[in-house]
Amino acid sequence: MENDLPCRICQPVTALTRWFAVVVFAPALLLLSSFRADAQSAAASTFQQSGVSWVPAVPIGITAGVDAGYDDNVTLTPNAQGSLFGRENLVLTYSSASTRTQFYLLGVGRFTQFFDVTGQDETSGNITLGFTHNFSTRLFLYASVYASYQKEPNFNSNIGPENVRAAHFDTEDNLALTYYWMPRLSSTTSYTFSRVDYAEESIGNSQNRFDNTIGERLQFSLTTRTNVSADYRYEIVNYDTAPLDSTTHYLLLGVDHHLTEHLVIRADGGESIRSLQNQGISTSPYFEGSLDYLSSNHTLSWVTRYGFEAPNAEDVSIRKTWRTGLLLKYDLSSRLSSTVAAFYQHDQNQGGTSDGPQDSIDITLGLSYVIRRSLILHIDYSHTSETALQSMPAYSRNRYSAGLSYTY
Repeated sequence: MENDLPCRICQPVTALTRWFAVVVFAPALLLLSSFRADAQSAAASTFQQSGVSWVPAVPIGITAGVDAGYDDNVTLTPNAQGSLFGRENLVLTYSSASTRTQFYLLGVGRFTQFFDVTGQDETSGNITLGFTHNFSTRLFLYASVYASYQKEPNFNSNIGPENVRAAHFDTEDNLALTYYWMPRLSSTTSYTFSRVDYAEESIGNSQNRFDNTIGERLQFSLTTRTNVSADYRYEIVNYDTAPLDSTTHYLLLGVDHHLTEHLVIRADGGESIRSLQNQGISTSPYFEGSLDYLSSNHTLSWVTRYGFEAPNAEDVSIRKTWRTGLLLKYDLSSRLSSTVAAFYQHDQNQGGTSDGPQDSIDITLGLSYVIRRSLILHIDYSHTSETALQSMPAYSRNRYSAGLSYTY
């Protein structure tokens, strides 16, 4: 189970601004940002809940951009093939809010052309829909839909193998209903549906699956700065072909605490018990946590998670993964800002011929400069590396790019 369940409304992550944040980091933030139990926070900025802190002054915003750069390993192989590339981007945002209801939409579309390597061009996109409604002062509803289609591997979530470029579709849909029994005591009933579907049959045979998770969370406010919680989740994973169907129980205790006005820490931990088809029962500690800091000119968001995940190699039945990610944005001046995104993943694979560890690193550095209010220049660098695991070879990749974006 990759994402946090919707029993927590997405916490604001204001680290990344403007179009650069929307196009480059929004999908990662959507998958990594944790949820909050307090459904009243749904009335806060829903764009921030998606990892986007810049919102157009009008309900509808359209941003178009072009990038050019160089990728030194387009095919993600030990024998790297480099290529110049060009990319066109289009972003659509919509936000509507009333006293009791909020709705937002974020859509991103891209077309990437590689000039020196054939067969690697990509048309990709993702869409996020979010909805919150306050039925009363006690009852709150939160719903969201995230859907994505792309070729690039996803290092920020449990989607599939990180060593291949292959067209795939994934979706993560959340529904949560929170009720306040007393001013300090609330319960949240949640449901999450996810789907992973690879177009290439050789990968889809081991990766295509449905995931359904229900959860119940009780939260009690000890003080105005500290909440404690107890959480139960039940997850059912069904594969289209692979004999890896499973059910998992999660028993967790949690706390979130405002250390200062600007610094918030959250943590949930406990035990997970997985029953795997024809292979008995496995147990594993489970932990997820986050730390967020917000100031006038810089923001920091760190998330981490450890527990069961779906295997990303064909001959592995059990995988335990530690994921951690850091997002930092620093305003160097009123026009110039810098961003850093770093993600690390450590897998421990069991139950097949590909037993053993595997590590992934994905780092992005960026500078963006506001030429004028609607026109932004950005320069970016990213590095990706993957260690070997039997049939999955090691590789390293560097990408350099620069581009312009304009908001209408």
